[in-house]
Amino acid sequence: MFCPSNETLQNITEKTKLLAQKCTQQIRVSSDQQTSGAGGATEGGQQDSTGKVPPSPAKESGGSKSLRCLCPCKGTLSKIIAKKVGAVTGKEQPRSTTRWYVKQPTWRLWGEEREKDAIYTVYLKKVRYHRPTPSASSQDSDDEISHLEWETVRVRFVKAATLSRLVDALTTDDGELESTFVNVFLTTYRTFSQPEKVLELLLNRYERLHSEPAALLPASESLTDQHKKTLVSVLHVWLDGFPEDWDTENLQRLLAFTSKRLPNSEIHVKALHRYTNRLDKYSRIPPPLPWSNDYHDQFADQFGGLCLTPAFRGPPSHLLNSYRFPNIPVKHFAEQLTRMDMELFKRLIPHQCLGSIWSNRDKHECGSVLATVTQFNAVSFRVISSVLIEPRLKPQERALLISTWIDIAQELRLLKNFSSLKAIISGLQSNAVYRLSKTWAVMPREKLELYSELARIFSEDNNAWAQREVLMREGTAKFADTVGENDRHLQKVFQKQNTLISHGTIPYLGTFLTDLTMIHAAIPDTLQEGLINFDKRRKEFEVLAQIKLLQGAANTYHLPEDPLFDRWFASLLVLDEREAHTLSCQLESPPEPIRRPGH
Repeated sequence: MFCPSNETLQNITEKTKLLAQKCTQQIRVSSDQQTSGAGGATEGGQQDSTGKVPPSPAKESGGSKSLRCLCPCKGTLSKIIAKKVGAVTGKEQPRSTTRWYVKQPTWRLWGEEREKDAIYTVYLKKVRYHRPTPSASSQDSDDEISHLEWETVRVRFVKAATLSRLVDALTTDDGELESTFVNVFLTTYRTFSQPEKVLELLLNRYERLHSEPAALLPASESLTDQHKKTLVSVLHVWLDGFPEDWDTENLQRLLAFTSKRLPNSEIHVKALHRYTNRLDKYSRIPPPLPWSNDYHDQFADQFGGLCLTPAFRGPPSHLLNSYRFPNIPVKHFAEQLTRMDMELFKRLIPHQCLGSIWSNRDKHECGSVLATVTQFNAVSFRVISSVLIEPRLKPQERALLISTWIDIAQELRLLKNFSSLKAIISGLQSNAVYRLSKTWAVMPREKLELYSELARIFSEDNNAWAQREVLMREGTAKFADTVGENDRHLQKVFQKQNTLISHGTIPYLGTFLTDLTMIHAAIPDTLQEGLINFDKRRKEFEVLAQIKLLQGAANTYHLPEDPLFDRWFASLLVLDEREAHTLSCQLESPPEPIRRPGH
C-alpha cells in the first residue's frame, strides 16, 4: 500500500497493519500542480487508453495535498486517515463521493449443539437492531455508523429429535408461530407418526403447562401463557390446512379438550363446526340410483374412487354418437382434459406424494395420488387405442389420427397442462405406436417438428432440466411463453395466443414423485440414537411446497364443463400393453430377423 511521506500517516498505517492486509487500498496523493503536470489533462478530463474519463482530483487552495482512499469494504480506514491528515494540515479534507459495497452473507453456519433427545444446527445471523436517528451528526457517513446498526445472533434449527421434542419445539417464547417449522412438521409428520398420536402429545403438552404451579415471577407466568398460545395457534393451522387428519374420533377428542380448557374460544367453535358438518355430510349421502350403480362403480374403479363431476351419474345418452375422434375440436378436447386434470390436481393431498407413503401404493393412504396417476394412464392408453383400434385404415388416415393428437398436445401446452401433455407424448412414444414406420413416414414435416418440440420438454437430460425450467418460469405466470432455441413452431403458436386470458398450471406429477422417492431412498429416516432426521423432512417439504404453490395457481382456470364429453371419454376402449402390441404387429409385421451365414 502506497503512503505519502508523513509521520502521522505512517503511525496509523502501522497500527492498522492487519486491517490493511485484508483490504485493497488505493491512496492517491494529488494536487492541482501535480495534476496539470502529470499528463496535461484538460479541464473537462482526458480519456485514457480504455476510453474512460478518469475522475478529476479535488481542488485545494494553496496547493495542499488531497488524499483519496478507496477501500472495497466499508472504507472506515480511509475515513480515519483522511481525518488525521486534516488534523495535521489544519484543513478539512473533501468528502469522497465514491462508495464501495461488498455484500456480506447474512447467515453463517456455526456448528451443532446436542441436548437430550435433540440435535440442533446453529447459525450466526446478522440482524439489524439499531437505526440511526436524525440527531446523528451529518458529518458521519453511513460507513462510520454501520457497525452500530447490526449485531450477530445465534439461531438454532432442529436437525434431529424425538417426536416429543419436536412437539415441544412447536412452542415459542413470544407466542408467535414459527411458521416454517410448523408447516414442515404438519406436512411431513405422517412419515414417522400418526395424527392421533401427535394430537395426544399436543394436548398433553398444554395440560402440563396448565397444571404447572404458579410462577413466582411474572415473567415466568407470561412465558407459560405464550407457550399455551402457540399450541392453540398450531391447532388452528392443523384444522384449517389439513382437514384429512380430522376424523370423527380426533374431532371428539379435540372438542373434549376445548370444552374443558377453552370453552367458547375460537378453536372450540371451529372444532364444533367441523364436527357438525362431518355428521351432516354422512347423514345426507343420497342412495345411488338403480340404473347408475354399474356405471358409477366402473368409473370409481377407474379413477381411484374420486368422481370428477356428478354428471357422470346420469343415464347413457344416444348423443354420445355425436362424438367421433378425430372430429372433436382440438381446443375443446384440450380444455376438457385440462378440466379433468384440474379437479384432480386441486384435490391432491401433497403429503400423500411423500416417498415413504407413495411407495406403498395404498389406496387409503395415497388415494388422491392414485387418482391423478390413473387419469394420466387413461389419457395415454386412449391415445394408443385410438391409433391402433381400426385395422382397415390406410397409413395416411392413421397419420391423421396422430396429427390430431399432436394438435391437442399443442393446445394443452398453451393451457399449461403438462400432465395430459406428457400423457399424449408418452402414448405416441409407446412401442406399439412408435414402431408404425409406414404411418410416421407419411406424417407432414411440420407436425413431426412440432411433435419433437413438445417431446423435448420432457427430456430426461440433466435431471429433466427442460421441464423444471418451464415450471419455474410459468408456474404462476398468466400464460405460456417459454420456448427453446430451436422451437420454431411453438414460437409462432405463442405469438398468436390470447394473452388476455389467464391460465393456471398443472404439472406432470411424476417428476415430483421421482424427486421425493429419491430423497426417501438417499437420506436416512433416523440419525444416531434413533432421533428423527428432521433435516430430511425439510428437503421433502421443499418439494411439497412447490406442489402447493401450483395448486393455488390452478384456481386461475375457468373452463367450460361438458358432461357429455366426460361420458364419451370414459366409454372409449382401452387396450393393455399386450393387446396393443399384438394389434400393432398385425398392422405392420415386424421385420424378418437377419440370418447369419452358417446358421
